[in-house]
Amino acid sequence: MTKQRNIVDRMIGLEEKREFREFEERAKNFGPDYYKDYCELKKYVWISGASKWSDFKFIFNQLLDLLEEAKGQKRKLTDLIGTDVAAFIDEMIDDKGWEKKQKVKLNRAVKK
Repeated sequence: MTKQRNIVDRMIGLEEKREFREFEERAKNFGPDYYKDYCELKKYVWISGASKWSDFKFIFNQLLDLLEEAKGQKRKLTDLIGTDVAAFIDEMIDDKGWEKKQKVKLNRAVKK
């Protein structure tokens, strides 16, 4: 997103909708079995607690990469990530990213 977005685009999320459609198209190209897995994963991610589009985007990209890898190796997704798929996604969401590290650092500094 290097171009300047206008106010209407930002208000209705045109860029985000375009990106989401790209995720959907990419997933459909994996075939029906992997697309079914993607749809189940997507449902869980939506209700899981990620709150920003950038978080969703990161997670969807990672999941699509994993599905692509599974398809390329002719394996099930669970062969790559384990049988507790929900725990895997929860860990992705709870990952201590830069933003969380900064919050922890601030809280520690203020408590001193």
